[in-house]
Amino acid sequence: MSEAMTVETIIEADWLMRGFWTKVRYPLRTSRGGWSDIDVLAYNPKTRELIIAESKVQGPKRAVYAYTSATKKKFGDILQYDKDKNNYFRFLRHINRAFDNGVIFSDFPKMVKKVTIQLVSNYFIARDVMPDAEKTVWEKVRKDVPKSVELHVCLETTLDVIARIISSENKNKQGRRYGHPVIDVAREINRYMHPEIRSAGRGKAAIAPIRKELSEILAQAIGALR
Repeated sequence: MSEAMTVETIIEADWLMRGFWTKVRYPLRTSRGGWSDIDVLAYNPKTRELIIAESKVQGPKRAVYAYTSATKKKFGDILQYDKDKNNYFRFLRHINRAFDNGVIFSDFPKMVKKVTIQLVSNYFIARDVMPDAEKTVWEKVRKDVPKSVELHVCLETTLDVIARIISSENKNKQGRRYGHPVIDVAREINRYMHPEIRSAGRGKAAIAPIRKELSEILAQAIGALR
């Protein structure tokens, strides 16, 4: 099987931090007999919640494609805009196969109470049009999902997910390493952004300059300080 791409690994890390079981690059046979895959599957057996996640980041190195009220007025709904631009939502063509018995679960309605379709990409969707964008995708998929299963749609940037992983790891009480490259990077970021500084001398006067210098290293690296 092909190695997981970076964004897929980021998505997997996020769901692992939330207590889900995960599977990257889950093979999916299309209705025509060909093969596709689900980038990331995540499942919580306690809540019977299934996540079907697609990762798409395309274009030049720093490209972020914005979908705003102005974009909507010019191009139409998010699916129309996507078809004209990057076609990230192509994965929806085969999504119905995931809900068939025997593809992921032998008895899908019994094992799944809620399913979330997630796209993580370099689409920035403005807050005022996000509800409409998610509703458009929801309406596209709803007919394919068993009636007894609750459906949700989540459209996020990779930055949204990375920020949540860092925040989740910071709140986590686990002391040892996680054994996952993305979560362990988040762990090291949190070490220096929230340091327990030792052997620096007594009092806040000794610690404060070190804390400030550490925070400035990251801020400078990402261009927050110029």
